[in-house]
Amino acid sequence: MKAVLATLLLLSALTSVSVAQGDDEVLTRPSLVGLKGVFVLVEDLPDVAERAGLSKTQLQTDVELRLRQGGVPVLSQEQRRTAPGNPTLYVNVNVLQVSPEFYAFSALMELEQNVQLLRAPSITQVGVPTWSATGTLGTWSRDNFSDKVRQRVKDMTDQFVNAYLAVNPKR
Repeated sequence: MKAVLATLLLLSALTSVSVAQGDDEVLTRPSLVGLKGVFVLVEDLPDVAERAGLSKTQLQTDVELRLRQGGVPVLSQEQRRTAPGNPTLYVNVNVLQVSPEFYAFSALMELEQNVQLLRAPSITQVGVPTWSATGTLGTWSRDNFSDKVRQRVKDMTDQFVNAYLAVNPKR
């Protein structure tokens, strides 16, 4: 029980830190101007996530569907390779079982692109995060864990769609 309380206190402390880490603001939105779409890369999930009912395939489908519904084109792997900057919307979800009935998670979403340095245009940095959603943390019971995490990832996807449309209005 003490371990569960310590974990919950740590997550509470980290949540306030993660809220301040989001990059969806006026300074980072210009990096979305002119994007013709994004490739979605969902990082492999730990085994404990699968045991809690969460799958990489679900998250991939959720994010891609939300993007399409919002008017953001989803690129194939081949389209990403030929798109300027190789834009990739990266999703990472980590899961920790804190007790037999409770799980903790963290989620991150960021747009990664290849960028060139202004002072040395011949230097290209690969996969640089140019936009990110506010990181999120939470704990839930096994009963609704998958649904809650999926909803948080959908919310972050909506945040990206709104940022994208703010600088790439629909025609």
